[in-house]
Amino acid sequence: MKTTFTSVFRPILYILFGLTITVACQKINPLDGVELTVNEEIAVSPLLVQFANANSSGTQLPDFNVTISGANANLVRMDGGATSFRSQGGFLPLYLISDAHPSASNPIKFNIYAEIPGFSPISQLVTITSDSVKTVDITAIEMAKPADGTSVSTATIAVTGGTVTTPQTIKTASTATMAETTTITLPAGTQIQDANGTPINANQVSTAVVYYDPSSPTSFSAFPGGYSPTNVVDANGQQINNGQGVQFMSAGLVSINMNAGNTAVKKFSQPITVSMELDPNTTNAVTGDNIKAGDVIPLWSLNEQTGQWKSEGNVTVKSVNGKLITDFQTTHLSCFNLDWDIFYGIPSCNNSLKVTLNIGAGKSGVYDVALVTPNNQYLAAAHYVNINQEKVITFPRVPNIKQAKVVISAFNLWLNPRLPILAETPLFAPCSQGAITLNYGAPAPPTYINLNVTIKGSCSNKNVTVLPTGWYNIIDKTNKDAGLPSTISVYIANGQVAQIIGGTFTRTGSVYSTKLISGHTYYIQNNYNNKLYTSPTFVISNANITLTGSDASGKGVYNSQTNTIDLAVSLNINCN
Repeated sequence: MKTTFTSVFRPILYILFGLTITVACQKINPLDGVELTVNEEIAVSPLLVQFANANSSGTQLPDFNVTISGANANLVRMDGGATSFRSQGGFLPLYLISDAHPSASNPIKFNIYAEIPGFSPISQLVTITSDSVKTVDITAIEMAKPADGTSVSTATIAVTGGTVTTPQTIKTASTATMAETTTITLPAGTQIQDANGTPINANQVSTAVVYYDPSSPTSFSAFPGGYSPTNVVDANGQQINNGQGVQFMSAGLVSINMNAGNTAVKKFSQPITVSMELDPNTTNAVTGDNIKAGDVIPLWSLNEQTGQWKSEGNVTVKSVNGKLITDFQTTHLSCFNLDWDIFYGIPSCNNSLKVTLNIGAGKSGVYDVALVTPNNQYLAAAHYVNINQEKVITFPRVPNIKQAKVVISAFNLWLNPRLPILAETPLFAPCSQGAITLNYGAPAPPTYINLNVTIKGSCSNKNVTVLPTGWYNIIDKTNKDAGLPSTISVYIANGQVAQIIGGTFTRTGSVYSTKLISGHTYYIQNNYNNKLYTSPTFVISNANITLTGSDASGKGVYNSQTNTIDLAVSLNINCN
């Protein structure tokens, strides 16, 4: 159950505005002096992409351009109809055109890629199989303030005319939350090349390397490419699992990016060496025990621009100076991931697991419920579980591994899933367990006030009122300033709330209402056709609300009998 705000104004408005009638050689606009109310076309497969810094105390992401690529990229539009894409305020509202017709047998696939100054590149393959509302949450690693569970290196290495004259070594830094490091070695005589294999004539190369711990909650959410990719090929370039996707269980991922001026370094004239130290508390998906010297792990590479994963063979774990490492050689750059495919490469037992959620009084809300290894490596999850409505969830099949556990964590729309773990079950054998109960206690809940919202768009230059369809975000500024979960995303259909994602909500018929925390300050944002609209801030209390701003205005009337504010918001939009 999810919801979010955004408007999608369709070309029908422009057709209406351009309509004229010729009478006695005079053109008369039949809309003059007439106020129209227009229902917008319902978007196909509305998708809200939300971006955030994986380090909640790091720098807020700037606005940035996004590249949509892949087989079905031509079917994707931004709210407002734009075919150029830009994230503003941390979110990007998308939809599919009516020709898409997504289904399980006709999945629509495209890749989201962005290079953000000061951050590691982000890449996420999206697969849509229905026309229902969907959200995708993507976090980025800030190089100057890396998230817990990551280690980074930014450096400049010297080359002569594009050739390494003396061996060059790049090594990520060990941190309090990431003891393991990655080292990249370029031997003397190595020539740097672009994606086409053309030599690059340069005298220095800037490098950015990020190493991700597979069991860290913050680095997990920022893993490039995600854990359930569908664009996966073997070493010969043939689709794996008939394009139906795989489920990765990682032992570590390293993202390596190099640039010579404005040219990306993608290939080398001879192999370079990548050495990855491994966390000894990493579960081997085959044995079910912690990894050890002699274990074999599949290696995969990710083309971040296209979202395609490719098998690079296997690597063997070694013990060197008391540390577990793997090393391999490569002549190309990408993300490199040590992964077991827990459902396709490692057969599942095809047994289901029923989880009964025993939540204490006052603790109802929205959570992530995940199946993980003993070391918290991701296996599967039910995201956005509303404990107000659901007491039992079922994982339809579980991987055939020795031990696992179920954990519960607070749902965060911007960082999904968001640990630390609030509660967990004992370890169990997933293939034979069948059912298990997860218990979680109960701190006092905050005081809430119900909020009903309706949205309309008022054309500042036309006498037309539009009932919008699309995504909006209600942002809890009080929580955001404190580094806490802060966003409720609302999907509006013809001016009415059709779904809500994040926060606590109720449903009456087809209309949803949310609950906001009394005493907190909020504002509403909408990213329409590459323009960010922001409402004035308002404080939620048992009183009326008045919004006055250049982007949005509105009034909220408080009803003491129902403890509800009915808020009507008008967006001030130039319809051209």
